[in-house]
Amino acid sequence: MANELNTAQPATGLTLTAQLFKSGITVGSAITCAEIGTTRFYTGNMPAITAGTYQVAFYNSTTPIASGSIAWNGSTEILVNDLSTATTAGTAIAVRSEIGVELARIDVATSSRLASASYTTPPTAAANASAVRTELTPELTEIGEIHGIHGLDIANALTVTPTQRSSGAITQAITGDGTTNTVVTRI
Repeated sequence: MANELNTAQPATGLTLTAQLFKSGITVGSAITCAEIGTTRFYTGNMPAITAGTYQVAFYNSTTPIASGSIAWNGSTEILVNDLSTATTAGTAIAVRSEIGVELARIDVATSSRLASASYTTPPTAAANASAVRTELTPELTEIGEIHGIHGLDIANALTVTPTQRSSGAITQAITGDGTTNTVVTRI
């Protein structure tokens, strides 16, 4: 089996190496990780070492850029679906490792999309709510006035006289002959 050491990165053309550790101690020398095409996905081969669970650190030159772990049976990676050699601890490590690889791929895709787009920081929920209220202020005012002029506002009773209707700040004049036509106009 080959290409067991994998990492997805937000950039193409990096010079990556992987270093294995066991209980915090360096195991072997750095492993070159080649990019597959220009996919920002880098891969390297696990060296011939004994079975165990190893931590993997990926470096761009000397800068650490990713890490993970690998469960190794001495000749191949112990995969989640390999029940013949799987242990509970090994399976948990393999699952975490696979999740880490998938999250890195998602990060790469997101970073790529954001880098190529005109992007600003998304507004907060409070900013969104404020913007919506600002946009709807005229309509909300009209709804409040309709509520009041129909006598539905408890704080501002509707008062009607033969020549006027009023509720709070809203006043309407009543004109016409009262028999054949009545005209109500906001003052």
